[in-house]
Amino acid sequence: MPTQLNRRAMLRAAACGPWILSSHARAAAPRPNFIFMLTDDQSYATMSITGSSFMRTPNLDRIGREGALFTNAFVAMSLCAPSRACFLSGMYPHRNTIINNQTRWNQEIPTLQRLLHDAGYTTAHIGKWHMDGDDRVQPGYDYWAAQINQGQYENPRKNINGVWTDLKGYDTTIVTDQAVAFMNDARRRNSPFCLWIGYKACHGPFTPAPGHENDFANVEFKPPASFFIGDEGKPRRVRNKSQNPARQSARNARKAARKAAAGDPPASLERWAERERNQHRCLMGVDDSAARILGFLDENKLAEDTILVFAGDNGFFHGEHGLHGKMEAYEESLRIPMMVRYPRLVKAGQKVGAFVANVDLAPTILDLCGLKPQPSMQGRSWKPLVTGGKPSQPLARRVRLFHSQYRSRPPNRQGAKDRSL
Repeated sequence: MPTQLNRRAMLRAAACGPWILSSHARAAAPRPNFIFMLTDDQSYATMSITGSSFMRTPNLDRIGREGALFTNAFVAMSLCAPSRACFLSGMYPHRNTIINNQTRWNQEIPTLQRLLHDAGYTTAHIGKWHMDGDDRVQPGYDYWAAQINQGQYENPRKNINGVWTDLKGYDTTIVTDQAVAFMNDARRRNSPFCLWIGYKACHGPFTPAPGHENDFANVEFKPPASFFIGDEGKPRRVRNKSQNPARQSARNARKAARKAAAGDPPASLERWAERERNQHRCLMGVDDSAARILGFLDENKLAEDTILVFAGDNGFFHGEHGLHGKMEAYEESLRIPMMVRYPRLVKAGQKVGAFVANVDLAPTILDLCGLKPQPSMQGRSWKPLVTGGKPSQPLARRVRLFHSQYRSRPPNRQGAKDRSL
């Protein structure tokens, strides 16, 4: 029977109801906890700490102020499932085989969470999973609360330890309720924990977070200058995705209506601006959640020994190059916000300009937890960059491969950056 829970009841239910922690969760080891907060479709400059002129994100900013902000963090492929697979596996898309949103995750691939689980960590995945609608509880998790594919902002349906459950409320709030309840349970068990939090925000359809419906009402959203640049010389696929007003107005009315029904941005600049406002309003709910997570760590004296990483799964176009969305091999699509806070080892207030990527997360966290990365992992640890050490090989000299791929076809565009970085 569907459940309808308010926030307080949700916390009680999450803490007492669906928990099925395996006997694998052992007593505390002298290793740090790890929390990964992952947003969806968040471009780099959408927080005050990353240069937004109007966003006020004091809680997300706090992660970077009390730790390190990466100013050149990128994803290997700007798409939901492939980016998540890179974070999980430390492998590039062509190696982990997730090159689109239709491929099911290969459970034989060792993931960061499974390796931490095998090392004695209590592990949880809460929120968006997004591997071809794969609703299976994945190996290596003591607690599982994921939605299928994108899920929905309001009254989401989630797979909680194998049982589909209808919940009442706003997804960002529910995900954070479950995260806090999980951390509290792990604390009571005196167990180190690994917590992966996948928010739906800021993905479409851009339903504003409760309490933020009127934010930025007086902010004037203007398209960037490149929004109006012509499409001459660009590949056909880029031209077809262009939101350039001249090209929009020339399109068939039926096609325009079909695109609007599919959620594509309208040609009207007024409607475009309101869509931008709503996407930024979604992020404000994540900032509220960051306050709760940081508050829990502080109140329970866990901050010193908890690695907290915040990142976006890919960048996003806000009209740059006449585009909306992601996937094209431009910097706006591939560059992500990323920060780490770990008071015991990471000096506060750092800005790291070295080139890092999502494939580096898994080997880095294993390194910080005193574990060795798997031979299959292609990323490299950025621990030396934030702790004052020296990389065994300069990260800036690596050749990086970026994929840009659509539907089920093989990648038809690739871009590489080399030691010039």
